Amino acid sequence: MVGNHGTQGASFSVGLDSLSHALPQILRLEARGRRGYSSRMSYATVETIAGVPVVLRPRDEAPGVAAGLFYPAGSRYEEKNEHGAAHFVEHLLFKGTKKRSCKEISREVEGRGGDLNAYTGEETLCLHGRVPAGHGSELVSLLAEMALESTFPGDEVERERGVITEEIRMMDDQPAVVAGEALNALLWPKQALGRPIAGTIASVGGIPRTGLVGYWQRRIKGVRPVLVIAGGIPAQEAVRTAKKVLARSGRVKSKDPVRARRVASRDLCVTVVDKPVAQVNLAIGIYAFGRKDPRRHALRMLSVILGEAMSSRLFQRLREEQGLVYSVSSGAHLQRDDGVFYISAGLEPGNVGKALDLIAEELRELSAKGPGAAELKRAKDYATGQFALGLEGTTQQMFWLGDAMLTRGRVVEPKEAMEKLAKVDIRAVQAVAREIFQPGRIRLGAAGPGLTTEGLTQAAGSLAKL
Repeated sequence: MVGNHGTQGASFSVGLDSLSHALPQILRLEARGRRGYSSRMSYATVETIAGVPVVLRPRDEAPGVAAGLFYPAGSRYEEKNEHGAAHFVEHLLFKGTKKRSCKEISREVEGRGGDLNAYTGEETLCLHGRVPAGHGSELVSLLAEMALESTFPGDEVERERGVITEEIRMMDDQPAVVAGEALNALLWPKQALGRPIAGTIASVGGIPRTGLVGYWQRRIKGVRPVLVIAGGIPAQEAVRTAKKVLARSGRVKSKDPVRARRVASRDLCVTVVDKPVAQVNLAIGIYAFGRKDPRRHALRMLSVILGEAMSSRLFQRLREEQGLVYSVSSGAHLQRDDGVFYISAGLEPGNVGKALDLIAEELRELSAKGPGAAELKRAKDYATGQFALGLEGTTQQMFWLGDAMLTRGRVVEPKEAMEKLAKVDIRAVQAVAREIFQPGRIRLGAAGPGLTTEGLTQAAGSLAKL
C-alpha cells in the first residue's frame, strides 16, 4: 500500500489469522458482540449509524484514541483512464475543506499532540489518525470533514501532482519495489491489480481535476464507509460523535471490483527490468486463493515456515548456511477473490541461479513431506507472539477491526482467528504446498544489472521443474 506521508499502510499485517497460546489481557474475550453493546466483555461492538457500520473498542486505560474511515475505493476500483486516481485523491483529502485550509487541517490534530495519515491499497482507501485521550471526538469530526467536504483547490491539485511524481520517482529508485511491480504486471496483466497503486508519471500527469473530483464523489463521498474508533473514549461519546458526523455520509454500498483474471500457463513465466544497481532483486509470485478461503490459515503457516523469521527454512539455507543474501522473506497478499504467495530476496547477480535452486529444493521438500511436527509448533509459537504484539496498541487494533469489517462484513475477533489457526495440521500445510507449488502457477520478476528474460529463465530452471 502507498501511504500519504511516507507511512506504508501495509507494514502492519495482522491478516492471515495468527494465533496466541498465552492470551494477553487485550485478547481475553467473553462474548461476541455483533450488534449494539454487550453487558459482558467483548473485543469490539458494532453499531449501525446513519447506515454506516461503526466499530467501537473503548478502553478506559488507553492514553490515546485511534480512529479510521475505511472506504472500498482502492486502486482496483479504477477505470483504465483513472490509473493513480485513488492514491491522488487520498493526497488531496489533506489539501483543504469547506472549513479549513491544508495548514489548518494539520494544526487541528498536531496542536493536540496527535497525527494524521492515510493509505491506499488495491481494495481500500483509509483516512486515519490518533490523538491523546480527550480529543477523540475532534479527530473523528475532522476525518469525516476531510472525507466528505474536501474542495480540491486547483492550485493544490497541481502542486500535489508534482509531489506524487516525485513519490513515483522515489519508488522507481528502489529495485525491490520495481521487481514487485514487474511481478504484479506479470500476474495480473491488463487489469487494475497489475498496475502500480500510485500510477505512473504519465498517468498521474494525465488525470484532470474533474476526473479526481469524480472519483471522490463516486467512490468516497457517495459510498458507505466503515468507521472504527478505538482507545480512550467513552462508548457513549463515540456514538454521539458518529451520529453527528455520519449524518451526511454516503450510504450506497459500493459495487464489487472486476474479478481478478489469471493468465493460464503450463510453464514458469518470467519478466525482468534491467537496472544499473549492485544487486538483483527477485520477486517470486505464486497464485494462491482469496482471503476468505479456509486454506488461508495453512498458507499462513507455510509462509512462517518458509521465510517469515530467522529460523525459517529460506533464511537458514540462503543466508545462514550459504551467505548468499542479506534478506529473504515470504508472505501472502490475499484479495477478495484471489491472492498470491510470494518470496523475495536480494543478492549478487552471479548467485541468482544457486539461490533459485535452493528455493526450489525447499518448495519441493514441503510439497513432498510437509513440515515436521516440531517445526509446525515453532511456526505457531512465532505467529502467536507476532499476533499479540501486533494488536498491542490502539492504532493496530483500529486497523485490524476496519480491515475485517470492510473486507468480511463483520468483526473478526482475535480469539476466532486463533482457534482456526490452532487447528492447522501437517497435512493441511502439505496440501496447500502441493497445490500451489507448480510451475504453471509461478511467476518470477527481477530487477537488477544485465538481466535478460532468457538468462533469468535459464537460472530459474529448477523452479520450472517442480
